[in-house]
Amino acid sequence: MIPDSFRETGLFFQRAHDVPLTHFQVFGERASATNLVRKLIDKNLNIVRTESLGWKHAAPHMVAIPRDFLMVAVVRNAEPWALSMHKRPWHLDPQNQAYTFGTFLRSQWRGIVDREADFEEVVGEMTGQTEGLELQFDRHPITGRAFENLFDLRNVKMATLLGMLNRDCNILLVRAETVQNDPEAFIEWVKTNLDLSMRRPFFKPVNRRLGNRFNLSVSLEERGETPVVLSPEDRAYMLSKLDLEQEASLGYHYDKS
Repeated sequence: MIPDSFRETGLFFQRAHDVPLTHFQVFGERASATNLVRKLIDKNLNIVRTESLGWKHAAPHMVAIPRDFLMVAVVRNAEPWALSMHKRPWHLDPQNQAYTFGTFLRSQWRGIVDREADFEEVVGEMTGQTEGLELQFDRHPITGRAFENLFDLRNVKMATLLGMLNRDCNILLVRAETVQNDPEAFIEWVKTNLDLSMRRPFFKPVNRRLGNRFNLSVSLEERGETPVVLSPEDRAYMLSKLDLEQEASLGYHYDKS
């Protein structure tokens, strides 16, 4: 259960095991500041980063979670998240990348394996055989169906991420905006509340964004620019598709005008 305090602070830590934390992995959907959170922790705190528990943008599917492991779950406000997903549509079928923003929101989602190196699960004899195939992590983890639209993907992925709170694991729930607004305060909070130590006697910021390395598979002229804000029609569509109760539990409330 998410405590009321999270809606105010954007930070919550649930400890399941009374042992020192030695490793961590960040989870959350694309465009949710997962790389910022990962780099901040990795640069500043004495805890080892790993990707051993599966693809960070998928529904959790690890075999087990070690007692000394820290799961870090990151969420972000749906409106800037949707805009960012259109601007940098990682692992999305080029046909979908070509859509204008309004069409992008309303279209069935189809992720693809466009870079095998980005997926820890593609190893051994499968290497070289999955390039361009549909990304199964971008389908419903129970029914196997394709997500009907971007917000259908968000609702399900968010629910599976929050489901980590019901598992026997140490978990840090983080709102992206909290980290973006004051990265140093975020690290200080984690250090204090998780009983971790600093790597060095000063805070080290993150200066480079992974998103800047993204290249579209289609021309910008073909798809058009990503808008700065949602239009009234797009916002109404978003509100009609979002799980608003789930969003409210995280402190996200959306203007209906």
